[in-house]
Amino acid sequence: MSLLTDRRAIVTGAGGALGRASSLRFAREGARVAVLDLCDDAAHETVDLVRGQGGEALAVVADVRDETQVRAAVEAVVRAFGGIDVLFNNAGVMPHQDVSFLDADLELWRTISDINLHGTMLCSKHAVPHIVAAGGGAVVNMSSFLAELGCRIPQDAYAASKGAVRALTRSMAVQLGPQGVRVNALAPGPVLTAHVEAFFPDPQARQLRLDRVPLGRFGRPEDAAGLACFLASDDASWITGQTVVLDGGISSNYL
Repeated sequence: MSLLTDRRAIVTGAGGALGRASSLRFAREGARVAVLDLCDDAAHETVDLVRGQGGEALAVVADVRDETQVRAAVEAVVRAFGGIDVLFNNAGVMPHQDVSFLDADLELWRTISDINLHGTMLCSKHAVPHIVAAGGGAVVNMSSFLAELGCRIPQDAYAASKGAVRALTRSMAVQLGPQGVRVNALAPGPVLTAHVEAFFPDPQARQLRLDRVPLGRFGRPEDAAGLACFLASDDASWITGQTVVLDGGISSNYL
């Protein structure tokens, strides 16, 4: 028996590296996956990859900041799959322009919060009643190790939004536990995607970050996908309200 056999899952931001890896992993573990993304082409690319490995997937296009679009997307998934058992709130942004609060652009802060925090809230608001109606299930939210510690090169809006996701996760878990819905978050460290690589403008900058990682490598999208799959599965049936840090030990390494 696979970890997510017969589960009906929504993965948001599923056209990006972590969302795509998670969609593929969820499908390999037996889930039917609704691939939600702002970009239609990216969503369909992920669907094609899922179907190419023998899985079942549905492309859904929505801006997680827009409640009307989110509501319509969730309703489309329910019509197609008959219900929802798992929601992975993976959609998020980490702009390179994010800097110290001392130099912050308020509109950028609002954009980051709208996607990372308010998008998580809106998708949960509309998907959770269907998870409850299905008899319970799991919500997995995306936080960050930057919500756990400070950084000499600050990304304050991103860190603040992900800290808020962590707080929201705890509150959701307490509210929804009696209804059979578990809510947890994962907090990745530096997962080496093309976007993250751009934060390291030269080999020395990259090596400085790598030197902080006790396990000696950057994360991979598959690492995050594996943890999200575990938290969504019955193997995590007595875990709720937690934020699990996935960072190769970097947050434990005091230099």
